[in-house]
Amino acid sequence: MNKYVIWAVAIILSFFIGRVMYLPLSGSLLAGGAGSGAVSQSMQEVKFGSGSNELRIKINLGSIKETEMPKSVTLTKRVDVSSEGNTQKTALEKGTTVQVRKMIKESYLLDISPGGPLTGVVPIAHTDFAQQVIAYRARRHFGADAFGADAAIADNAPPSPVPPPTLPEVADNTAPKSNPAPSPSPAPSPSPAPSPAPEPEPEPAAEPASLNAEQIVTAMQESVKGGGIKEFKFEQVEGWKAGEEENVDGEMYQTGLAAYKAQTIFGEKTVQAKALIQKGKVVKWIYAKTGMEIR
Repeated sequence: MNKYVIWAVAIILSFFIGRVMYLPLSGSLLAGGAGSGAVSQSMQEVKFGSGSNELRIKINLGSIKETEMPKSVTLTKRVDVSSEGNTQKTALEKGTTVQVRKMIKESYLLDISPGGPLTGVVPIAHTDFAQQVIAYRARRHFGADAFGADAAIADNAPPSPVPPPTLPEVADNTAPKSNPAPSPSPAPSPSPAPSPAPEPEPEPAAEPASLNAEQIVTAMQESVKGGGIKEFKFEQVEGWKAGEEENVDGEMYQTGLAAYKAQTIFGEKTVQAKALIQKGKVVKWIYAKTGMEIR
C-alpha cells in the first residue's frame, strides 16, 4: 500500500514541476523554431515543366537579381492593399495580376500595386514570382523552355530545297522584212554628228568569295574577340568548327559552330552557338539548338 502512495505522490510532483519549468524554457524553444522558419523562408520549392518533364527545383530567394525580377505576378492567395494613410482598403482575390514595385529581400516580401494609389506587401511564396524567375533562367540559358512550359522551341530543321524559277519563253524580236523605202528627192542634208558617248561607270566591286573552313573559324574568333557577342567570352570557348551553308529566314549564310561552357540553373552545361556569316563577316549569332538570336 505504501508503494502505491509513493508512486502517486511522485506523479503529482512531476506535474507541478513541469508547470513551473515551462515558463523559463518556452522562450528558448520558440526562439529556435523561429530561426529555422527564417531559413526556410529563403528557400522556395518550385514546380517547373509538366507531365513526365515536371521538375521540383529549390530556389534561394536571396540570390535573385533585379534583372531577373518579373514586372508583374499573379497572386495565389487573397491579399489586402490600401491607399496612402490606409484611407481606402481593398481585398485582391487569388488569381489577380499585380505590378511588382520592388522586392524586400530581408523579409522575403514583394511591394505590389494593382494600379492607382493602392499598394501593399505580400509574401513571395503567395505569388508565382519564383516560378517566373525559374522560367526566365531556363529561357536565358537554353533559348526556350525544354520542359513543357509555354515558351515555344524554334524549329531548326533544314528548309526544303527551293526549285529554280522557270524562265519565260524568249520572244522573237526579229524585225519583219519589208521593201526598202524610196530615196527622197532631193536628198536631205546630212544629220549632225552624234554627241560622244558618256564614260562608262565603273562596275561595283565583286563580293568576296565564300570562306574556307579555316577562314570561317578565324571570322568567328575575330567576332568574339571584338565584342560582337556578350553571352560568352573567347576564353570560354572549348572548340571551333566550320559548318555548312544554310538558308535562314530566306537568306543564305555560311555557318560555324562554337562550343562553350556556361553555368545554368541545372549546373555547368556545354552550349553550342552558331555564327551566321555573309560577305566574309559574322552578322549574327544564334543558339544552334533553338535558332534564337544570342545578344
